[in-house]
Amino acid sequence: MNTLQLYISKSGSTNARLAEINPSEEGRSAATDMKPAVALIDYPASAKIVFFIVVNVSDGYAVHVVRTIPPTRPNHLDATVFVNKRLDIMAEDLAEVLDKVSKIVLAAAVTEADMAELRNLFAREYDLRDKAPRIKPSRGRDFARLSYGEESGRTLSDILDSGLYQPEWSDYKGVILLDDSISAFPNSLVDLDYADEEEYDDEPQDDDKPEESVGKEGETHTYVFALPVSLPEGRSNLEFELESSKTITHSPVAGYEVAGRLTEGQNHSNKLRRSKGKTLYEKLERWIWGVGGVIAGIILMAIVGLFRGGESKPTQQNDVAETSVKITQNTENKTKVKTPQSSAATAYLDANRIWRQEEMEKIDGLAGLFDDLNNYRFDEITGKWADSLGGSENFAKVVKAAKKSVAKHNDPLRGEEHNPRYNREGDTAIGWVGYTFWIDP
Repeated sequence: MNTLQLYISKSGSTNARLAEINPSEEGRSAATDMKPAVALIDYPASAKIVFFIVVNVSDGYAVHVVRTIPPTRPNHLDATVFVNKRLDIMAEDLAEVLDKVSKIVLAAAVTEADMAELRNLFAREYDLRDKAPRIKPSRGRDFARLSYGEESGRTLSDILDSGLYQPEWSDYKGVILLDDSISAFPNSLVDLDYADEEEYDDEPQDDDKPEESVGKEGETHTYVFALPVSLPEGRSNLEFELESSKTITHSPVAGYEVAGRLTEGQNHSNKLRRSKGKTLYEKLERWIWGVGGVIAGIILMAIVGLFRGGESKPTQQNDVAETSVKITQNTENKTKVKTPQSSAATAYLDANRIWRQEEMEKIDGLAGLFDDLNNYRFDEITGKWADSLGGSENFAKVVKAAKKSVAKHNDPLRGEEHNPRYNREGDTAIGWVGYTFWIDP
């Protein structure tokens, strides 16, 4: 079989199989109930969130696309994508499939039209490998976790590019992949970022220093680091390259740590993420070093200014051109950043996944927005509201979806439950994530 397989199940008091596409015996055996794993995730019972669980079997690996079912934890809908080890599938192709499956399972119900779309998607045929790789099945007793998003410094695409089959993941019962902006993992889960890392001191003693820490004369070590940055339009990575006569063993940015093992070379980007200081002393030390760095920078600029003397002051454009920093964006950051008119308005939009009309009408800068969203007034959403609420990360995603909906000529009235308005009569709450998936499926 040279196609992907899909198994849709509902897990409540029992586990019921709802649909299958391209089924096989090995695929069915991999599409098991993930209720024990879902129960480990810390999420509000009223929330409808999507995350992934990867489980390896001898014939391939299963990616469970899990959508929680409010209001009872850990009830959920599970759309399991099974990838046979013979399939030679590209990361971008798998990303497209997982994205489409996620959007469909996040909807209020999986309709016949949705199933037709899924059958068409899973009818695609892929090349087969000449020699199938050996897969180490998941054998562990515990589940492990791997986050992606702003805090972790990685995206889901980064994980897919590395390959969802990782032999070391088979030491666990499964690996849970979750956007760190949606929910949080309890400490009881094994953190893959730290599972294999060795502890080290900031100031190792001479006996503890690795022999290669001092390079040979003329030898240089090159490292590329990726620092996560967050903009209203989305997330990006700020990449910079360092050359040193000694090996680098720590993050060069105060307050950040390397996610995983630090690797030398221009072809590998070392992801950075915020350090997780646990004590007041650590936080105070980080603050002191940060302030000290700013003061040192001011002093250095003053000294450089004295040496330049009568040189003409470079323009801002020249300053930018001389900076040897490359920004690699992971999202489409094409929307012009606007200054929000109301911080209370943007704070509400970013702090809540469910936007309620009665609450929005009381906040300066949000009155009327709910009505425009509910009535699909995309001109207002991408115009007036985009200008005044440009500082909101959540609303920027709604604006992006609205623009794509207009460009694609999507019909938001295609479903009875969202016609003629998004909400039915009397419903005064809109979940912004589900709204974006509906207008831009």
